[in-house]
Amino acid sequence: MTAILKRYQNSCIDFDSLLTYGISLIEAQKGFTPNNMHENYGEKIFTKLICHAITLKNLSPPPSPNETPTLWDVSSNYAIARTLIETYEALAYISFEPISDTERDFRFLLWNLHADERRLEMLRLIGSTNPEIIEIQSRLTEMRKSILAHAYLPEIKNETVKKIKNNKTPPYHLTLSERDERSGIDNNYHKSVIMHLSSHIHTHPFSIQQLFLFKAGDPESLRLMSIAINYSAAFLAKSIDGMIQLFHPRTPVVSDSLRILLDTWSDLLRNGLKNVS
Repeated sequence: MTAILKRYQNSCIDFDSLLTYGISLIEAQKGFTPNNMHENYGEKIFTKLICHAITLKNLSPPPSPNETPTLWDVSSNYAIARTLIETYEALAYISFEPISDTERDFRFLLWNLHADERRLEMLRLIGSTNPEIIEIQSRLTEMRKSILAHAYLPEIKNETVKKIKNNKTPPYHLTLSERDERSGIDNNYHKSVIMHLSSHIHTHPFSIQQLFLFKAGDPESLRLMSIAINYSAAFLAKSIDGMIQLFHPRTPVVSDSLRILLDTWSDLLRNGLKNVS
């Protein structure tokens, strides 16, 4: 057994441990009504994130050597990993941060305003005559009035306010750097992860050159496939920790081994790779 295969197998075992607990965390909420909006959205967004994790696991090579040919699709794996990480970003913004009710209400308004603006623009681009357009336009007008008169608006950057007035509302009023600082994540590491995953997702020279070298079953190719699992494991662990806090005490018992795993990934996200030899 090569060292790369052993590391891959360990990564799969760790990822599966996180995924199994994440699923049990969702199942533990059955029969309970969320106490508020951010709990309600948090449960739905976390479920979405777990679905991405399940898909990533299913797309990844089996951890044990397999005689049956399997498709090693590095681009799709990396795309799912990036989607999982972006789902964490929404989850943290909407549900995890301990903020005032005023700011939380503002975030929901901003988030929904952004979504409806995007929906309207998509309908415009295809020349749609769907009656829904009138309803969306009316809803946008009311939401924009509400957000521009909101008590939290004075805390927002002028640049963001201008975007809201110009129908270009961002999904978040904080930059990724600001959100990472609040979440205890090294921003440089976070950005490098997204850049690395994107370099294999986009059909640019780098990703095509990698395909010339990529071969299913090859140790170096297996190392590349493991990267998506490890990047995702870090943000899956971070999401699980947030959900444990959000839904306590309606949470399954965390074993000692799982707690070590959660803390290990949390430390990596907090410190990045600067101090890793």
